[in-house]
Parts: sequence; C-alpha cells; structure tokens
Amino acid sequence: MVEREVPSWNATPVLPQLLIATGGRQKLQQPNLFSSCLRDFLSCCLQRDEARRWSAKELLQHPFVTSAKPPFILAQVINSVKKMNNPNPKL
Repeated sequence: MVEREVPSWNATPVLPQLLIATGGRQKLQQPNLFSSCLRDFLSCCLQRDEARRWSAKELLQHPFVTSAKPPFILAQVINSVKKMNNPNPKL
C-alpha cells in the first residue's frame, strides 16, 4: 500500500503463498524513500512469528501512529486534490 501498488502484481498467485510458507515477506522496493519510523512499524506488523508480532493495541502506541497528524488534515488534502482535478464541479 505504501508503494501505491498491489504486492506481486505481475507475479503468479503462488508467489505470495510461497513467501508466507517459507517465512518470507514482501520487501519495499525502495526502502530509503520511507522513514525509519514507517519501516519499523511495518516490521512490527509483518512478523510471521505470532509471539513477536505486535498486537493492535501495541501498534496503536507505536510512534508512527502516535505522531500522526489529526484525521481532519488528511480530509483537507483530499478535498484540495479533488478541487484541483475537477475545477468545475456540478452543484
């Protein structure tokens, strides 16, 4: 999702299943484009070993989540982009 494409889009359906079965996981194509905080958050989410994988309650306390801006800011950005893409909306 962070790379704006479906993982293994061009691969056969077997590849994601094979990754899961062998303990692998999708890797970011260009990890340096993302903050260390986001990379750590993903690492906490994508642990194959349940004992090491963070719970939803723990993830909500991760700095990536706690440092996020309030949701209304995202709504403002979305509305601005909509206006730019459709300068003459029907009323």
